[in-house]
Amino acid sequence: MRKFFLLLLTGVLFTACIDKDYDLENVDTDNITIGGDDSKFEIPLARVLVTLEEIANGDGNIRELCEKADKWLPSKLPGNADYVDLTRLAQSSYTDALFDALIAEMQSSAAKLDVVTDLIWTDYSEVFASILGVPATPGNEAAFKAAFKTSYNTDARVLATVKSQFSGYLTEGLSVEPASYDIGRVDISDDVIDMIADNLDPEGSGSSVNTLYLVGEIASRLPVSLYLEPELKSTATADPFLKFGVEEDATAETNEIGESEDTRLYAEDLRQLVDDATISIPMTLEKYYPGKGFGTDEHPIEINLHLVKHGGLKLDI
Repeated sequence: MRKFFLLLLTGVLFTACIDKDYDLENVDTDNITIGGDDSKFEIPLARVLVTLEEIANGDGNIRELCEKADKWLPSKLPGNADYVDLTRLAQSSYTDALFDALIAEMQSSAAKLDVVTDLIWTDYSEVFASILGVPATPGNEAAFKAAFKTSYNTDARVLATVKSQFSGYLTEGLSVEPASYDIGRVDISDDVIDMIADNLDPEGSGSSVNTLYLVGEIASRLPVSLYLEPELKSTATADPFLKFGVEEDATAETNEIGESEDTRLYAEDLRQLVDDATISIPMTLEKYYPGKGFGTDEHPIEINLHLVKHGGLKLDI
C-alpha cells in the first residue's frame, strides 16, 4: 500500500520535472493533494473463505441439514417451484401445501414411503413409539416400520405427529449459527491509515464528499439463498462498529456489498478495522433449491472485501 502512494507521489513530481525551468528544491511539499472531490481510491482489505463446516448448527453442516430436508420434502414442489421459500414456512397455507404433496408422494411412491419411514425410525422413533404401540428398540425395527406404513395415512394421531415433525424440522432445523473470523492486523502502515483518516469528513458533519466505505463481492456455490448480516467488532469493545445486511442469491454468480450508510466508515471505525478486528456473520436461510447440489468445493462461500475512499488525499510530507 505504501508503494502505491509513493508511486502516485512520484507521478506528481515527475510531471513537474518535465519543465526544465522548474526547480524541485523550491517545491512546497506541504498539503500536496492527490485527486479531488470526484476521485475514488480502492484498497484491498480481506478475503474470507467460508467452509461447509462453518455453515452449521448443532445437528450438522448445511449439506447434512439439506440432505435431511430432501427426505422430508416432496420430490416435486407445489406449483412446480424451483425452490422452497424458507421465509414462508411460518405460513400454514404454504407448509400445508408442502405436506400434502409429501403425503401424496408417499401414497404413490414406495421409494418415497421407504425414505420417510427410515427417517422416522432413525430420528423420531421415540416420538412415535407410544402412538404406534411398538417399542423403539433395535429388535422391533421391522415391526415399527410396518406399523408406521399401515397407519400414517389412516390414523389421525400418526398423521398429525408426522406433520408436526415435518413442520418443526423445516422451520427450526434449517437454521445455522453465525460464522466468526479474525481479520487480524491489516497490513496497511500507520502513516497511510492516518492519512486516510485525516481525509475523511467527521461523523455528524452531514458531508458526503470525503467518505470511506467497506464494499466487496460475495460468491456462493450453495443451493441456498442467504441473508447475511456481518458485524465487525474490535478487540476493545463488545458492540460492533459496523453492521450491515446483504442478500446472497443462489442463482447469481456474485452478490455485491455496495456503498451505503450502513457500510460507511469514519476515522475511528477505520482504526478499529485495521487493528485485529473480528467479523461475525449471522446467516438466515431464505431459499433452498433441491437438486441443485453442493458440488465438491471446500469453500462454497468466498467474500472479498475492500475499502473505497471518495475525495482527494492531502499529503503532508
